[in-house]
Amino acid sequence: MTISTLTNSQLLAELISRGVLTQSQADSAVKKADRVAAKEAKAAALNKLKVQITEAVTGGSARVFSVKKTGNSTGVMDLVQAERSQVLKALTQLTAEGTFRKVGLVGGVEKPTSEVNAFQIRYIFDAAVEAEEENALVPAEEGK
Repeated sequence: MTISTLTNSQLLAELISRGVLTQSQADSAVKKADRVAAKEAKAAALNKLKVQITEAVTGGSARVFSVKKTGNSTGVMDLVQAERSQVLKALTQLTAEGTFRKVGLVGGVEKPTSEVNAFQIRYIFDAAVEAEEENALVPAEEGK
């Protein structure tokens, strides 16, 4: 049996039997590995959700989004299957990455988020508007 063919649990058992590790050190290592794996799985799920959200809003005609549907915005939770907390976390990261712009929306007027309550927070998807503006410029440039 070579070290490369051992599983993690077999390797830990071998190290304990040789006196290199104690049982408590091995238990601690297993718990740490489990936490790291859980954290990586959570991050992967969040990244997948971010991709789903981006794909959903790119294909639609809506420009203003919120976590849940409101009278003047499309609810992201209606576009993807995820818990509210995960959608909010994904929107926060997408805002930090520049995909969305976070604003307060009161009566159709944009205000800074510091001036509105939590129910008036909206996420503006400007990429669709920018793409339309870029496409509008292309024919004018070809005519030169």
